[in-house]
Amino acid sequence: MPVIQRNKINGLLKQIQGGEISPFYLLIGGRFLCQQTADRLSEALCGKSGTVHAIDGDTENINSTLSRMRSFSLLPGNQVYRVNNSRLFHSKKVAKSLWNRAVKAWNDDKAEQAAGYLRAMMEAGGLDSTDPEDDPGGLSATRWKKCFTFAKPAEKLAWTRELLAQSGEGVPAKAKTTAGDPTEMVQKVLEAGIPETSILLLLAEEVDKRKKFYKFIKDRFTVIDLSVDSGVSAKAKKVQESVLWELVNATLKKMGKSMAPAVGKQLFERVGFYPDAVVMETEKLALYAGDREQITINDLNTMVGRTRQEALFELTQAIGDKQLAQGLLILNRLLDNGMHGLAMLATLRNFTRTLLLFRILQDQQKYGIRGNMPPNLFEERLPGLRKNEQWEKELKGHPFALYMRFKTASGFQITTLIRWQHLLLGAEMRLKGSPISADTVLQHLIISMLTAPV
Repeated sequence: MPVIQRNKINGLLKQIQGGEISPFYLLIGGRFLCQQTADRLSEALCGKSGTVHAIDGDTENINSTLSRMRSFSLLPGNQVYRVNNSRLFHSKKVAKSLWNRAVKAWNDDKAEQAAGYLRAMMEAGGLDSTDPEDDPGGLSATRWKKCFTFAKPAEKLAWTRELLAQSGEGVPAKAKTTAGDPTEMVQKVLEAGIPETSILLLLAEEVDKRKKFYKFIKDRFTVIDLSVDSGVSAKAKKVQESVLWELVNATLKKMGKSMAPAVGKQLFERVGFYPDAVVMETEKLALYAGDREQITINDLNTMVGRTRQEALFELTQAIGDKQLAQGLLILNRLLDNGMHGLAMLATLRNFTRTLLLFRILQDQQKYGIRGNMPPNLFEERLPGLRKNEQWEKELKGHPFALYMRFKTASGFQITTLIRWQHLLLGAEMRLKGSPISADTVLQHLIISMLTAPV
């Protein structure tokens, strides 16, 4: 059966309401988008009398789930068994993606979410999250590579043991099932048939589509792909904005409010592609507007702040991407929000210095680092760079973030980055010793950085 995309959900709901119901639905994509769609599906599947049985995929006992599905319920209507964050489709192939999610959640102070991703990665690699001996941070580089198929990060990973200890015991690997591979068990049950009122709804952020079980589900049942490219290309950004507008418009309609496109665009720039956060901020803005129908830019400036670090990162990212108009736009917003010119100069100076270092390192053949190399090859060669304590500060952080910075550096000539340093010094002298306004000095600086010298 064809995979159903996000824009076909309404058609699927109409089919369900018309009596065309599948015994199995698989939802793939970000957690919030999957949960939101699962809510709509559950409502349509249950009608007025059905029941949703929520199951946590992190602690699920598949034997128990299958036993309940095969039994005829005494409750009226359809019985929807909704498994959130299912791991049935995990394998070593998705381990790196799970690790990246865990690291990001940990850096964002979302310990519970980070623990879930970490345990999922361990399970995909055949490790037991309840066994201290299987703590990923304590694994040798060789065993890490064998379990997860990618190189062990060079940074200290003591936080993994701390996180697993704080987040509870989890479920021992041997207790997951008592009768072999869980995907084979589910497949056998579905092939044998279940009561017409039993419906299995699985939500999964990561899916190995090479697995035999996925192909079985795709051929016979309903797969809904809600995944969105999280990249920074123009095409990816366009899709992300489309998804966010759908969520915002639905929220505004529910709350009887409206928002001008320019206000929405700034909301997305401030929050980023975090669907749950965008919905939450939209609800907050609607409540703040009170009796007024339209949400204004003043409401946005009052209720949805942006941190200095986030705003400065957006500025350096625009400059690194050679987007002059975007760089000037972000600069003006920083100035309007009262950020001091010297603070911005300090950030740009550190950014330029790092780019220059990374660009020079790419010319050193002994390190074998290139901006156009695959991320996995870069990660394998990164430990060689980190052996030099002179660059310890610049080479801290997650490997993929460093890879992206090396990739940005490769887009500039060394002479260009040296010229930037001279421009930054001149701008600093003007800010400290001339009557020219900070706005003019900084705007001239960015224009000079991103245009060829005359």
